[in-house]
Amino acid sequence: MRFLFLCLVIILLGCTSTEKRQSTFLGGHIVNPNSSVVILEHKDKPIDTIPLDHNNNFSYEFSPEEESIYTFRHYPESQTIYLNPGDSLVLRVNTLEFDESLSYGGTSSMENNFLINMFLMNEQDNDLVLSYYKIAPEQFVAKTDSILNLRHQDLERLNSKAKFTPYFKTIAKQSIDYEHFDMRERYAFLMKKYVPNKFDEFPNQYFKYREQVDFNNPHLTSNFSYMRFLDNFLRNKSIESCEAENRDCFDLNAHSNLKRRLNLVHELFENEHLQANFFNRLIRKEIVFSQTQDQLEETLAIINKFDLQDPDKDELHQLTEVQRKYLLGNDLSYLNLRTELMDTVELHQVAQNKPTLLLTWSAKSFEGRRNMTKKVNALKHQFPELNFFSINLDFQTPNLWQNALKQLPNSLPEFQLISDMPEQGSSFIKNYLNRVYITDQNLVLTSNSLSVFDSKLENHIQNVLKN
Repeated sequence: MRFLFLCLVIILLGCTSTEKRQSTFLGGHIVNPNSSVVILEHKDKPIDTIPLDHNNNFSYEFSPEEESIYTFRHYPESQTIYLNPGDSLVLRVNTLEFDESLSYGGTSSMENNFLINMFLMNEQDNDLVLSYYKIAPEQFVAKTDSILNLRHQDLERLNSKAKFTPYFKTIAKQSIDYEHFDMRERYAFLMKKYVPNKFDEFPNQYFKYREQVDFNNPHLTSNFSYMRFLDNFLRNKSIESCEAENRDCFDLNAHSNLKRRLNLVHELFENEHLQANFFNRLIRKEIVFSQTQDQLEETLAIINKFDLQDPDKDELHQLTEVQRKYLLGNDLSYLNLRTELMDTVELHQVAQNKPTLLLTWSAKSFEGRRNMTKKVNALKHQFPELNFFSINLDFQTPNLWQNALKQLPNSLPEFQLISDMPEQGSSFIKNYLNRVYITDQNLVLTSNSLSVFDSKLENHIQNVLKN
């Protein structure tokens, strides 16, 4: 039964003592686990790695000094949780529908169920923004203000039952507010980029909420709404100077755009955690989307300029050395690949002197691979003179790759990349995931920064085939 494990743990905990627990307990059950451990983190730093037992249950006790927001991670999924000293919290989750299936029992269960419900509603807001983005700005303001008011009313009703602590009530209120701010930012981005004539219709007070923003809130560094708002705010600020005719200016992966956002990070963030988070995220993008040696050297200069911890700097340098192999104009003929039969081949042995498209993916992001299938099949039909090769990045876990292949339609020749692998394999996968690389018939790289859904992809393929 779904809640049997939760009920048993709660009963056991209740029987251990009639007094308030001195330590904080976290336990749970993982259905369809992806690995043998879960990880508890605080402000992006691991507290401990917790093993699953033979029934896929886990339990952990520790002694935090104050209530706070933590991150519960079962790779590749994660979610935020709230814990108060002395809590006994249990959870159950099915990895096949991680966020949708996550449920809590025990003390602070109402707080944590509120957080996961907020997360799911925020995900629904993605579709809402896309469906509303063509309506008039004043209408969008009215609809999103209505959503904001309803969510604050729901919070007050829940608080009247649960009696949240002042800390948690503040976190909950800020989660609602920053999701509202984020919807405004995403709508503004879509208007500026796709319907620029409507951007002139924005009410004068549209961006007034920005006056309320705290860009250095240490209590929200694990909060999804807050972090996504900051990310989208940086995107909007980076395109403010773009003219409607200059479409390249809106390319968020362009070297110039990433540079503008990096400058904003150092202007806005004084909090070390936030500054490091956004700096590392953007500098990695700047590395892996570098197209020329000059761009890569400029990025290296930025890395060397700032005071980073040695492991971070070492990893960035490793990533830079990988990217050197994938700059435009480089020859990929001797790229080492592993076949499904676990033989080793070089790219030129299977490419047959034809222009080639390489599509990267990971079994740890399986849905992303599934989502690309329809588009890739359409491209194959449109460009039969082009090779289409699927390139898996899970070089450290070939069995994971082989198991994933059994669940995929057999539509592309499948290989696994084994050339030039860095020590930090997980970082490599995260930064090079779901990318498209295109070569000419001599296997010289002509594009290294597109995705399957990029509007520029088909034109680029046509240009390669003409030459």
